[in-house]
Amino acid sequence: MIKFKPAYKSVRAQQPNDLTFIFAGADILVNEDRVPSVEDTVSLLTEAGLDPESDGMFFGSIEELNCYAYDLPETFVSEEWEISAGDSFGVNQFVLLRRWVGEFEKNINTAAGYASHLLHWHKHSRFCGRCGTENNWYEKERAKRCPSCGNMQYPKISPAIIIMIQKDNKILLGHNRRFPEGRYSLLAGFMEIGETIEETAVREVREEVGIEIGNLRYISSQSWPFPDSLMLGLRADYVSGEITPDGIEIVHADWYSPETFPSIPGHGTIARKIIDEYTKTYKS
Repeated sequence: MIKFKPAYKSVRAQQPNDLTFIFAGADILVNEDRVPSVEDTVSLLTEAGLDPESDGMFFGSIEELNCYAYDLPETFVSEEWEISAGDSFGVNQFVLLRRWVGEFEKNINTAAGYASHLLHWHKHSRFCGRCGTENNWYEKERAKRCPSCGNMQYPKISPAIIIMIQKDNKILLGHNRRFPEGRYSLLAGFMEIGETIEETAVREVREEVGIEIGNLRYISSQSWPFPDSLMLGLRADYVSGEITPDGIEIVHADWYSPETFPSIPGHGTIARKIIDEYTKTYKS
């Protein structure tokens, strides 16, 4: 099966049919469910003051096509290339990657997430965190090296847990203050220094909804490049306590079965994958 292959150094020059992953903030330029080629986007990149060859960040390949990431200037505005808020992909338009994650071809989806993560890290690692000197790209791996003190910086990855808690035949879903109105999902949170995955899950659940859990099991993981997370999917059983939302992140939570589900995350997210697996088991 053809897969996206990450790489940090291209073995050939850029070609007109290579793929461009062009971002305007959090929005990515798409051509239906794919991304346009270098040839298709020369005019856009030039209009934005970018050079297709020198400003493109090579990060891998799909089949024989190289993949290049571009970050448009924040001040750039173009009447020909519009941001879409529609419900389907169009030809050469910008869409919010986070909203459309999982809707691209699988290889394009993986590469788009990689490009988003890489561009974010590149933007936030310009200078050495030890001495403040401007970093250089390191030629032997995906990293940056300070030319003054030799400090190495690698792309940041922030591990976080996302957990399905089951009580009888229902699961716990919560509404986070940052979610769209009516949207509910599994509880999630970032790991802290010194914690195991299991300790993070117990702490996060206790902090966010005030209940105790046990019998934790690993399910699967997902890269979540918004901006740099690795989601570790878990399941657990309810042990004790009454649901008490913290009011800071979680404003409401309750136990739900498939018949009573509120609005839940879309396909392509690990939350939806876990919820769908629970639903299959529930109905079998």
